[in-house]
Amino acid sequence: MKWSSTAPTHAGWYRARAPKQIKPVTVEESRGMADSAWSIFSRIATGLGLYAAVGWLLSLWLGHAPELIAAGALIGLGLAFYMVLKDLSRTTPNDARRRSK
Repeated sequence: MKWSSTAPTHAGWYRARAPKQIKPVTVEESRGMADSAWSIFSRIATGLGLYAAVGWLLSLWLGHAPELIAAGALIGLGLAFYMVLKDLSRTTPNDARRRSK
C-alpha cells in the first residue's frame, strides 16, 4: 500500500462553512457581555437564596422544614429563570452596547 503525501479531496469539507474572517470584539462589547453574565448569575443566585430563605421561615412557622425549603428554592429558581429569559428576549445587541457606555 502506497501512502500519498497529498490530502484527499474530501478533507476540506469542514472548512467550507467556516467564516472567512472573524470580527474582533471591541472593549465595549466585551464589557456588555460580562455585565450580562454577572446579571444572569446574580438573578439566579438571589432568586434561589431569597425564596429558600422564605421557605425556611415558613417552615419554622408551619413545621415542615425540608418540603418548604425545597419548594421555596424551586419557586425562586423558576422565577429567576423567567426573569432572565424575559430580559434576554427584550435585549438586542444595540441595547447592550448602549448600556455599556
